[in-house]
Amino acid sequence: MEFLSLNAAQFPDFAVGRLNIDIDAALQSAPPLEHQDVSPGGVWSPKSCVARQWIAIIIPFRDRQKHLDILVYNLVPYGNKTFNKGRLMNIGFTEAQKHDEFDCFIFHDVDLIPEDDRNMYTCSDNPRHMSPALDKFNYTMLYKGLVGGVLSFRGKHFTKVNGYSNLFWGWGAEDDDMHKRLFAAKLSVERPSITIGRYKMIKHDRKDVSPVRLDLLKTSIARYLKDGLNTLEYKLVETRLEKLYTRIIANVGDPPKNQTEHPL
Repeated sequence: MEFLSLNAAQFPDFAVGRLNIDIDAALQSAPPLEHQDVSPGGVWSPKSCVARQWIAIIIPFRDRQKHLDILVYNLVPYGNKTFNKGRLMNIGFTEAQKHDEFDCFIFHDVDLIPEDDRNMYTCSDNPRHMSPALDKFNYTMLYKGLVGGVLSFRGKHFTKVNGYSNLFWGWGAEDDDMHKRLFAAKLSVERPSITIGRYKMIKHDRKDVSPVRLDLLKTSIARYLKDGLNTLEYKLVETRLEKLYTRIIANVGDPPKNQTEHPL
C-alpha cells in the first residue's frame, strides 16, 4: 500500500481556506440561518447544480452530545455500555444505504472540527485520510500508517476491506486495524497536505481502553475477511430525523466477559 499526497490544484470558488472555529456559538439553541435549507435528517443538496457525489458522513459517538453539536455546527456549512466504534461505523454504513443511494462514505470522529474548507468532503479514486494534522499534536502526523480521525471511502472500497473490525471494545486500535485491512486489500491511501488537512480536537478523556487491542492487531490481516461487515450483528433501536442529522440508535451487544480472549 502506498500513500498519495494531494495538492491544492483545484478548489471551488467559495473556498476561503483557514476557518474560524467558533465552539461557543455551536451551543446556541437554534441553527444559524445558513442551516435553514437543510431538510429533516440532515439532507441537503445544491440548488444551482447537480451534485457529483451522494455523500454520507458517519459519526459514531456515545455520551458526547455536546461534541456532536459543536461538530455539526461547524461542519454543515461546509452530518452506556463499552464503546465499540468499529461496530458503530459498520452500522452507520449499513443503515445509510437503506436511506439513499450514497456512493461516498466519510467516517468522522465526533471530536474533530475541520479548520480549512479546501479539505473537500468528497471521495477520491482511493480511500482518503482527511485528518493528518491535529492541533493537539502541533499539526504533525504521528506515524505513516495513521488513518484515524476522518477517513473517506467509496462504497466499493469499504466493502472490499469488509468494513471495520467488530472486535475492538473500548478505546483504541480499530483504526490501526483498518490500516492493515487497506494494506491487505492493496488499496492506496490519499491525504491532503499538512497545511490543508488540519483539525481542531475538542478536549475529552479517554475511557475504557481495550486491553486486547495489541493482541488483535497481530491477527488483522489474517482476520479481516471474516470479521467485519459480513459478521456484523446489532439491534436497531430507533432512527430519528433531527434538524441537521439522522440519529441512529443501535444496540451493539455486550463485550466478551473476558476481554483477554477474542473469538477469532
